[in-house]
Amino acid sequence: MVFRSPQLLLLLVLLPIFIGLWVASKRRLPTAALGLRLLMVTLIVTAIADPVLGTMAPSQLPVVVLVDQSGSLSPEQRAAARTIARDLSQGYGARTRIVLFGADIVGGDATPDPAGSDIGAALRSARALGAGGEVVLISDGLATTADALTAARELAIAGITVDTVSLAAAPRADIWLARIEAPVALREGEAFAATIVIGASEATSAQIAIRVSGDAAETREVALQPGENRVTYESTAGQTGVLTLEADVRGAPDAIPENNRAASTVVVGPAPNILLVEERPGNGAFLRNALRTQGANVELITAAALPTAIDQLNPYDGVVLIDLPATVLNFDQMAALREFVRSEGHGLTVTGGRSSLTLGDYAGTPLEAALPVTMEPPPRPDRGEATILMIIDRSASMGPEGGRSKFVMAKEAAMLATEALKPGDRVGVLAFDVSPEWVAPIQPIDDAAALAQLKDAIGSIPLGGGTDIYAALDAGLPALAQAPGNIRHVVLLTDGRSFSDERPAFRALIEQARASGITLSSIAIGIDSDTELLQELATWGAGRYYFAASPEDIPRLTLAESKIARAEPQVEGVFRAEQEQPHATLRDFTANELPRLAGYAATTARPEAEVVLQSPDGDPVLAAWQYGLGRAVVWAPSIEEPWAPNWASWDAYGQFWSGIVRYTLPEPDAGPLRARVVAGAAGNATLIADAVGVGGEPLDLADTQAIITLPDGTSRTLTLPQVAPGRYAQELVLAEAGAYAIEVRQAHEGALRSTRVGFARGYADEYLPRDPANGTALLAAIRTATGGSERDAAALTTAREAPVLPVDTPWLRIALLGAAALLWPIEIAVRRGVFRRR
Repeated sequence: MVFRSPQLLLLLVLLPIFIGLWVASKRRLPTAALGLRLLMVTLIVTAIADPVLGTMAPSQLPVVVLVDQSGSLSPEQRAAARTIARDLSQGYGARTRIVLFGADIVGGDATPDPAGSDIGAALRSARALGAGGEVVLISDGLATTADALTAARELAIAGITVDTVSLAAAPRADIWLARIEAPVALREGEAFAATIVIGASEATSAQIAIRVSGDAAETREVALQPGENRVTYESTAGQTGVLTLEADVRGAPDAIPENNRAASTVVVGPAPNILLVEERPGNGAFLRNALRTQGANVELITAAALPTAIDQLNPYDGVVLIDLPATVLNFDQMAALREFVRSEGHGLTVTGGRSSLTLGDYAGTPLEAALPVTMEPPPRPDRGEATILMIIDRSASMGPEGGRSKFVMAKEAAMLATEALKPGDRVGVLAFDVSPEWVAPIQPIDDAAALAQLKDAIGSIPLGGGTDIYAALDAGLPALAQAPGNIRHVVLLTDGRSFSDERPAFRALIEQARASGITLSSIAIGIDSDTELLQELATWGAGRYYFAASPEDIPRLTLAESKIARAEPQVEGVFRAEQEQPHATLRDFTANELPRLAGYAATTARPEAEVVLQSPDGDPVLAAWQYGLGRAVVWAPSIEEPWAPNWASWDAYGQFWSGIVRYTLPEPDAGPLRARVVAGAAGNATLIADAVGVGGEPLDLADTQAIITLPDGTSRTLTLPQVAPGRYAQELVLAEAGAYAIEVRQAHEGALRSTRVGFARGYADEYLPRDPANGTALLAAIRTATGGSERDAAALTTAREAPVLPVDTPWLRIALLGAAALLWPIEIAVRRGVFRRR
């Protein structure tokens, strides 16, 4: 007997309940009546569980045999799999349905595409063919899709089991081209390096052929070791467009030739426009020439010519400030630079020197806000007392003594500068015309009374006659050399030209002071001053040079200089920079390849900054960060003298600076029309173009087309329909492996614009080296999910016992219900005592 609804037999649990109720009622019901009631319930429950009897008919539903013909199997293994399927059909006879699968599914004598192993689709096809409870899967289990186990669970819900015949993936000696690693974007004339990654299962040799944009570029012999091997190809980006890189490898043993080719694409934008800004004429000439050799368009200007409006800066991709003090820039210039980076997405590089960063009064300016470092020098345990000597020109040309004259401003500046000093510091004031005169000898600032007395002395300096700068330095420097203090600094303020102009004498005097640890800065007041001499004095004195165009500038510059001198942010001494982390700014170099440095302007890195190089003291040497839409980089040493003395003769100087500056630049396609390709399955992809109009609003209803250059050099044009605000997209079928170059053109209200994007389709995942254990694990999971088992290929001619179906017998249900009905009056008679003896 077989029950069609066996779950209804659970109703028999009512029988013990009835017995319990009978006992609880103190057996008021006769025992015979109880027995009859229990029997009636049993008969009724058995009837509604739908019992059947009779002979069993064999099932005629098909048994589906799925045969793997994917490329992960050798040709011999594929043939063996087909033989196993034919042997299996002998056991099941005409019910057998054989399905061959790879990347697709075929029947009969057709051959599937071997470039994939879609086990999930094969399992679903078995259900569609009406599998009657049994499927046999012959495969290595190395699926190229992720839905095989999901499909197996769907079969299990339908009551279908999946048996497997595991095909062990035999190891095959092979060489393959894994990938080409290349920059995503380049600029015209930019040097680059691409890495070709070649895999090998055993040590061998091979020949690699490289093509660039369809033209043969290089062929070389390479020795391969087991695993990944990296081959570097170096070249220079050509004209604007999409540069394609393709490589083929040939060698032996090579079991899978389909994986011997790889491709990559690089978007090449126009050569970058770089603006260099210098203070001293000629200071940036060497860097300008070096960047030009690296393919950049470079313009060199002075700080006075730096634009104050963003729209005047926008033609440039990046700006480089060369040892530029903030004091030579106005607020509008600095604010424009800040927004040039933050809002417009351009690049900013700031180089150090004795007039830049912490030494250039950047603290608190809009320029500091854009940089990855703050102008707070790191604390130094040995930073001690400071001694400042101010040498003030009192010649007649500085007059008059009243109003807002240069002389009045110079005295006011000297008094203001004393307020930047701390208790314990020392200050001296020396005035000069044709001869020097000590206004205040070098003395400590101990209290407010001493400071007031010093200011009174400065305020009482009278005007004099001519100008002899040498005599003033000759009097002041030796006195300062005898003064105590770890920091000894001179600030020279003058508007004239010295009677004595012997450069060798000046230099010897200052170098003698430098030997005593003295530094000197100069402030040139007005266009009549000897700016050339004063710049040289500051350079020899390892200090800073300032130009005060008007008397009102003097106090500001003098106060800034005294603060800088007191903070001592200048660090000098030969050292080698240490690399803190890998970074794109140094993608072609390691720290050990860089020449030694001789100093830098000390700063403190912001928490969000990336410190690429640091000094032995842990101070930032090269730091970068993302600021808004753009990037900014700080190089704390100078670009040449005084702190990079051997760098100008370094062969890689141009390449080094090109890498730093180009890191800050926006991507070549960072415009109002941007395109990208999103890869899909089985060679499909989606081309997406996003467009914005004025003000950044999405640009709608534009005529958008794409010209696609195929790997074989032919091209085709298609239209991109609009699919969302400002977005245009089209599905692509990229049937051939290789590099595709795509140009997107858009027309709207008479305006035309275009952008380019590249896409490389590799060979199918089926031809990648894979672990056979992954296939074994998937087959086991499929068996577990469906209740199947592993079949022995040698015993496949014996089919499983065929499932049988019961023959319907409705009379049995009627008989059971009839018997229950007949027992009902008997139970009534028993309860009423009909059968009791009277």
